[in-house]
Formats: sequence, structure tokens, C-alpha cells
Amino acid sequence: MAELEAITEVQADPRKAILQARQYGRRFPLPPGKPLHLGRDEAKMDIAIPEDEQISRFQAILLWEPQKNRLTITTRPPQPPTYPSPPANQTLLFDEKQKKLVEVTSGVCAIGRGESFWIGQTRFTLHSDAEIQPESPVDATIAPRQEERTRAQLEEIPFANPAAALRALEQLPATIRAVTTEQGLFRQVLKVVMDAMPRADAAAIVRIPPGTTPNDFKLTVVESNVRPHSIHGRGGGFMPSRRLAYRAIVERRRSCLHCWSPEPSGGPGAELTISDAYIQGVTPWAVCTPFQDGSKYALYVAGQTTGQWNLLDKAAQDKIVNDLTQYQKIAELLVGMIETTLRVSRLTQQNKVIRRAWPQSLWKYLDDPDELERMLAPKEQEITTLFCDLRNYSLFTSQHAMQLLQAQREISLALSTMSSAITDRDGVVAGFRGDAVLGFWGWPKPNERQIEMAARAAITIHRRLTEGTGGGQCGLGLTHGTAVAGRLGAHDLAVVDLYGPVVNLTFRLEAMTKAFGVPIIVSQEVASQIAQIDPNGRELITRPLGKVRAKGFPEPVFAYELYSAQSPSIQDYQLVEWAAAVEQFTAGNWSEAYDNLTAQFSADPAAQCLMRVMDKTRRRPPAHWDGSFVPPEPQEGT
Repeated sequence: MAELEAITEVQADPRKAILQARQYGRRFPLPPGKPLHLGRDEAKMDIAIPEDEQISRFQAILLWEPQKNRLTITTRPPQPPTYPSPPANQTLLFDEKQKKLVEVTSGVCAIGRGESFWIGQTRFTLHSDAEIQPESPVDATIAPRQEERTRAQLEEIPFANPAAALRALEQLPATIRAVTTEQGLFRQVLKVVMDAMPRADAAAIVRIPPGTTPNDFKLTVVESNVRPHSIHGRGGGFMPSRRLAYRAIVERRRSCLHCWSPEPSGGPGAELTISDAYIQGVTPWAVCTPFQDGSKYALYVAGQTTGQWNLLDKAAQDKIVNDLTQYQKIAELLVGMIETTLRVSRLTQQNKVIRRAWPQSLWKYLDDPDELERMLAPKEQEITTLFCDLRNYSLFTSQHAMQLLQAQREISLALSTMSSAITDRDGVVAGFRGDAVLGFWGWPKPNERQIEMAARAAITIHRRLTEGTGGGQCGLGLTHGTAVAGRLGAHDLAVVDLYGPVVNLTFRLEAMTKAFGVPIIVSQEVASQIAQIDPNGRELITRPLGKVRAKGFPEPVFAYELYSAQSPSIQDYQLVEWAAAVEQFTAGNWSEAYDNLTAQFSADPAAQCLMRVMDKTRRRPPAHWDGSFVPPEPQEGT
């Protein structure tokens, strides 16, 4: 993946004592084809440069197109009200003919790999993911003193000046609470490093990219904080020692300290490099402390001490190492805190993802494992169930066999409509069954309004799907009764679900909606409760459909249609006549029932279902008629 390197050269401002001259560096991955927002606002920007006050909070939009090998920068136009003193936030490019930076007047420009653009005090450079970090000058010399210590060994070393270390480390709690991103955490911790280690000239979070081999070793500076007066602040970005990083992160996997001498690494007589020019009279040093979480990250701290290593006696060399060991100890402590913070942050992100897989009613228990475990234990409860099934799903899938992903998106939108109507009313989505959703109420705790909530959810689902498809192609079943609810399934794959006859009855009632030609069918107990909840039928209305025989149930049950007063199946004044006709049908008075249904409800699908039952036996009840029947579906084309 391509990366964008940002090097910010902040100049000291005498009007702002808190503003120190510093060089900040960081790298941002560039996902292909995804617009990225660039600006100063860490909370909202994908690419944030908070130190550069000459960059707007929202400065530009970047788009990386790998097939064109091009990064397009679109500067966001200023928004009113304008600044009294607008920041110098123009986008600049280097003009090869004029040999200077010029403003991008159109607001849009593009760069390729290795090219740069400038905004404010920051230079942005596009890098290839296969690019190798420039070699550090110290790697051209030798490191005659190399120390390495494990975390346990460093913990046993006492602080020589604990007060100074604590003053710096006391910033950490507020720092950790304030950050919202991994990059933000690295940036804040590096500031703590620079405060805690006054001899350090530079601090960085470095990383070994995936796929790196010993023969092709790469090292990426993820975030850096450099004092500009130091040798590390000269020229481009901070260049850590690849040799030290490889030894600490790959070979030893522990904190390593190197002190360098100007003698060339090629041995006596080898030609010195330019590194020799600026390390005479000083000893460059660096500490690289790897993360112990397997991430291939490390905290890298570098500086220089007075006195050239090869000219110092052993006592002076030992003192330098002892002093720098204190820095190793602080670095190890900070790395441990970074690891813990990242682990908590990742767990928080995982928790957000996991929450989506758990019923919303359980979210408040996710932070209390003991209570959650108790809630999930299967137990019998009075449950109200809702089952919704889309119509003609198999046909729809077959017709879109060549565009399955698009078809799935449309089905997913319908499923989302169903599930949101359930969860918005404190219900639980037990799961998706192809093109259907099972929801329930009364768990983990009973709710005195659960039947009402389920009924309102059913009405909402039907209305939304009707508005969305123009045909309302769905069926819903509602029941209430005792069921086992909780974490059910195999020991290695358990989900929140239901078990019991009441659940099966919900499926059977939903299937009968096709035969009756109505969208929602409920059980007798649900209908009785709704009659008490809304006795005047101002919002929720039910009407009897008869005594039906459901597959798998030895005894017949009474079924009712549920509908909204805003979209009535029949008029209010017809309810009494309808109930009388259904009662006649159930009692076996089919001649009267048929005449009444034909005269008053001939266009009603539910009435037509009852008439189909009577037509099968020429409008005469069969022998041993007990009022129950299996609703026949209409013949195709009728």
C-alpha cells in the first residue's frame, strides 16, 4: 500500500512561549480509491497534522489511484465567515522551470510516487510501499558499545532520578484519555518521551513492514518528534539505524542500546562517509525498544553525548551507558503503557463490533461478564414472538442469479427494515433465516408492554415494506407463550435464540398469511391482549379468521388478523357482521355464512379463503366437523 509522508517544520514563535521549534514526521497509508480528509482536526480528519497552525481544520481531500500512479489533492475552498488573518494554507508545488514553490491556483493538483506538495509548514511526499528507508549515517560507522536488556531486567534497575521521571510520566493519564486514534497516541507519547529525556534529540515510533526479509530489510518511521537544532533535524525526515532496529525487533526482541564511533564500519583504512563530518567530538547513541505484542513496532530514541567514544576512557564510557540505561528503563515503561492502551483500544473497538452481533437489550450487560453470563443462561419465560418472511424470495434470487451481490443488497435492506422495527421497540432479533427475521420480547427481563411492542413492530414492518416495494410482499406471525430463551446451540457455537412450541406456532401462522391473503396473523392470546390495550380500536385492531389446524400441533388454535386503524382491512361498522359470519362458519352454518360473506365481503381475501374451504365440499360441512380447518391457498391465476 502506498503511503503519504508528512514532515512538519514548526518554527518557534516568541508570541507563544508554549510553541517550541520542532520537526514532526508521520506516515499515513493510502487505501486505493478512498477519499481521505486532510486537516488539523485529529478527531475528524483521516490525515491529521495538528501541530501546523497554518493548515485549516479541514484543508483538502486526497484520492489515491494506484492504476494511474496518481495522488490527487483537492483543496477545500474557504468557508464563511473568513478568518480575520487567514492562515497561509495554500497548496504549493515545486516548479522545475522556475526552481521554486508555486501556488496551485486551480485548487486541484496531482503528484506521482516520490513527488511532493506543501501546505503551510508541512511537506507531503508520496512513497511506495516497496520503498526502502534511506540509510542512517550512523550505519556507516561501527557501534563499539551495544547493550541489551529484557523488560524484567530493566524493571530491577532503580531510577537514578525518580522525581524527574515521574514528572514526565504524570502526563500520561491525561494523554491516554485524550487520544482517539493510534496515531494520536503515538504523537502524544513521543511528546512525553522528549520531556522525560532532555538528552534525546529525536524520538520515533518505527515499524517493520510485513514481508520484510533480512536480505531486504525495511523500516518505516510511523511517527517522529525531532529537535530541529540536532543532527537528526537536518534535511528530510528522521532516519533511524536499520541495523539497531533489526537487532532489537527481529534478532533479540528486547531493548537495545547502541553507542557509535566515527570509525567506518568497513574496518581500518576504509573511506569515511559524510557521517564523519558531524560526529567528531560527540558520541551518537540510540535506544530501540520493541513492542512485545508481536506488532513489529518499536520506540526509537536517539541523541548524542559530549565526547567522542573512541577518545573516552572506560570510566567515561561506562558513565554514558549507565545514564542511557535510565532512558532505556523509561522507554520500556512507556512501551508497556502504549501496549496496554492499544490493547484496551482494540478491545473497545472489538466490543463495538461485537455489540452489533448481540441483541441491543444485552448491551448494558457487556461490561459486566458475570451478569451477562447469568442473563444468557437458558430459562423458561413468557415470550412474545414475531416472525416475518419476505414473499417470492426464491423467485427473486433465481431472476437475479447473475447479480447475486446486488440482489443480496436489496434483501439486506428489507432485513434491516425488519430488524430495526424490532430493536427500536426493545425487542431481540434472534437471527435471520434466509429472507426472514425472528424477533421476540420478554427477555432477558419480562416487559408488561411486550405484546403491544410486538404488535406495533409488526404494523411498522408491513407499512415500511409496503411503502418500499409498492406491494407489501411479506407475511408476519405473532404469538405469546412460554419458551426457553437464552444462549442455545452447540457448545462451540451458541447464539441467543428461542425453543418451544410457541415459536413453531409463529412460523405456522406466518405461513397462513398467504392463504388468508392478509399481512399479519396473531394468536388468540395476542388478540385478547390487544383488545385490552386498545379496546376502542383507535390504533390496533384484530378480527377473527377462524379455528385453524397448524402443522405439528395436535389441537386447533384460533387465528386473528392484526391491522392498523390507519389501513383497515374492513370498515369498523363491518366488524360485527364479519365476526358473525366467522362464527356461523365455525358452527357449521355454512349456508348462512357463505351468503353473508358473499354479500358483504366478496372482495376480501380472508373471506375468499373461507369460501374456498366451503366450496371443497359443496358448501356442506364434512362429517365430524369441529370448526377447524387448514386454510387453502388460492389457485394460481385466481
